[in-house]
Amino acid sequence: MIFLNAPIQQEQIIALLDGYNQDGVTFKYVKKEAPMKLLFETNQTDLEAAVKVAKATIKAQSWGAVLFFQAGVVQ
Repeated sequence: MIFLNAPIQQEQIIALLDGYNQDGVTFKYVKKEAPMKLLFETNQTDLEAAVKVAKATIKAQSWGAVLFFQAGVVQ
């Protein structure tokens, strides 16, 4: 499972990643754990690679290019 911490644009992040399925990588929104922490399941065994895909996907959006957020692996 991966997490994304974002103070704004949370609904856009969820809409973008929930149901994402490209190049064999999938994401499914699980829940909001804290005011800024969004949790997503992925089918990838390499969770660090999944984090990179999620970050790149968000940054490719017009609103994501200027968005401050953190992403990582849930421990």
